[in-house]
Amino acid sequence: MPPEISNKEAIEMMNRCKHEIMDLRRQIDRLTPKADAYDKLAIVLGLLPHQSVGMGEDLVWVLDKRMRELQPRPAAEPEFAVTS
Repeated sequence: MPPEISNKEAIEMMNRCKHEIMDLRRQIDRLTPKADAYDKLAIVLGLLPHQSVGMGEDLVWVLDKRMRELQPRPAAEPEFAVTS
């Protein structure tokens, strides 16, 4: 097995990761109302302190950006000089 992977393999792996993250986000969206209800009930009962909400880095955005960087770029078209 080669020690390095090709850009194509890296893009495929990142794309699978991206789709897995997106699937997990959809699952989280479905479960969020239940989790919120549980947290609110626990707060009312005095079992949990108020939780802070923090934001992390958007991994899907990072993967998309890196895939764009690794994509082969088409050759630039030659510029034609216009003469009068």
